[in-house]
Amino acid sequence: MKDENLRGAQILTDIAALKAEGFDSIAVITKTAAESRDAYERLQSQGGEGLQLITKDTQIFEKGIMVIPVYLAKGVEFDAVLVYDASPVAYSQEYDRKLLYTACTRAMHRLHLYTVSDWSPFVQALPANLYDIKS
Repeated sequence: MKDENLRGAQILTDIAALKAEGFDSIAVITKTAAESRDAYERLQSQGGEGLQLITKDTQIFEKGIMVIPVYLAKGVEFDAVLVYDASPVAYSQEYDRKLLYTACTRAMHRLHLYTVSDWSPFVQALPANLYDIKS
C-alpha cells in the first residue's frame, strides 16, 4: 500500500471482515497518542463507524473497535489487532522493537500489519513463511 487513503480503506475492509467473523474486540494500534488521533480521524472520514478513540483519559474499555496507542494497550488483549503503521519510520530503533512486540502480542486471534512504505526492519527480519503480504 503506497497511499494513506488506501491503507485506511484496507483497514476498514479488514475490520468489516473481522466483525463478520464474530470478533468483538478489535484494536487499531498506533505508536503514539497523536498518531491514534490522526488514524481515528482518517478512518472516520473514510466511513469508519463505531470507532472509539482511546486516550489516557478513557476510563473504561468496552468491546468494539478501538483506536489506541501502544502504551495504553499494554496488558490488554483483543480478538484482533491491526497495527496502523509497521514502517521503519514508526519502528526502527531498538526501543521501537519492544513497542512493536507489545502491539503485536495484544492479538489473541488475528494480527494485521500495515505500511505505506517499507516494512520495519523487525518485520523484514522475520522468516517469510510466517506471514502473508497483501498489496
